[in-house]
Amino acid sequence: MTSLTTQPQPIPAPPGPTGLANAIRHMSEMRQDISGLMIRLGREYGPVVSFQFGPISMYVISTPETMYEVLVEQAAKFYKTKMTKAVLKPMLGDGLIISDGEFWRRQRKLTQPAFHAKRIEGYADTMVKLTEQAMHDWQTGQTRPIDQDMMELTLNIVTETLFGTKLSEQDTQNIRKAVEIGQDNSNYKFTRVVTPPAWVPTARNKRGKWAIQAIEDVVLRVIAERRASQEDKGDLLSMLLLASDGDGDKNAGMTDQQARDEAVTLMLAGHETTSNTLTWAWYLLSQHPEIEAKLHGELDRVLGGRTPTLADLAQLPYTDAIIKETLRLYPAAYLTAREAIEDVVIGGYQLKAGREVIVPIYALHRDPRYYDAPEAFRPDRWLENGGTLEKRLPKGAYLPFGMGPRVCIGNMFASMEARLLLATIARRWQLRLAPDQQVAVEPLVTLCPKYGMRMQVEGR
Repeated sequence: MTSLTTQPQPIPAPPGPTGLANAIRHMSEMRQDISGLMIRLGREYGPVVSFQFGPISMYVISTPETMYEVLVEQAAKFYKTKMTKAVLKPMLGDGLIISDGEFWRRQRKLTQPAFHAKRIEGYADTMVKLTEQAMHDWQTGQTRPIDQDMMELTLNIVTETLFGTKLSEQDTQNIRKAVEIGQDNSNYKFTRVVTPPAWVPTARNKRGKWAIQAIEDVVLRVIAERRASQEDKGDLLSMLLLASDGDGDKNAGMTDQQARDEAVTLMLAGHETTSNTLTWAWYLLSQHPEIEAKLHGELDRVLGGRTPTLADLAQLPYTDAIIKETLRLYPAAYLTAREAIEDVVIGGYQLKAGREVIVPIYALHRDPRYYDAPEAFRPDRWLENGGTLEKRLPKGAYLPFGMGPRVCIGNMFASMEARLLLATIARRWQLRLAPDQQVAVEPLVTLCPKYGMRMQVEGR
């Protein structure tokens, strides 16, 4: 008798739009409405889609299950993309956001103690103090650029908690200007297929070089001073410099360059995300006075007119729900991307090594398959049924800080900061959208308000 063997079935490639016309159209759509493009592709083609961005072949995944596969179950088969590294490396060096492999694992281990819960909790008073100072010049009836106010406030917070002291006015101005230039350059590069190399002396490149040098001058000087004193000031930088692999090797800690890269990464990534979250929260509250009134009721009841403390956060569930709902509708990290370092099967489809995989968090957070009335601002959804929504959602359906091994290391810091700042400001002020203010999202490195956010402040 002849034995019959069953040949394994080939693993299919993901479906998706093809042709030069689509490749060109996607370039325009990625600039104008990247989240809209991701939503459309997922709905038309399914959980894994292959598409062209000009000459670049990419994939987009659109379900919690496929996102969980990429970010958790098969995370070791994906690195940060070449584009992400090319854009951010000049400023961030080999910081946690863009490093990979064994180097990333070691740096994550060394950095993790700086974000221990007890350490983070010690920054609560600083956050509230700096927020009170930021509101000192506010006057009823003023129209203020709230997005810029929040950016300046969160930058002040991250620099003081990073360095353990208030920097000189000149250092602060230089860092503020350098961060602004760095963000602008990154946004520009992320939205272009081709940009002039760094060695070409364009005006933009010259500004970028100045920004990198300005930040390094401050960070490396503070690192040198801290090394010389060997003092633990209770700040994030002290923890970075004291970190050790734990194997007894005197060289098992970070070099000055590694500490510089992680410090700059924390500075840049640790303020813009929270400032954008708060800016969108003020906008949403201004459009929903009944929700704002409920927030004020909670703050008045719990705080009784005083400033909030860390201990109060457990008694402010509605404040927490507002932040969670804002992060659902306007996640600062509205998408993330990975590059497959080997052929890998995701969602039953074969993904090729070397191609980028886009994880569209914004689109997922507004998917009606997982959220009732997904476009509505409803903080109560996080409190209903005993506050079990996060547990009932599929793994990967709510990703304000990512997930898996590369979940945002500063998520506890950011969550505590957002709630404390919202409570500190809202107990004293109401914010109303300026009558002529246009509102639209601009998906740059983070999800920004395209036209800024000018608001009128009214004392309560």
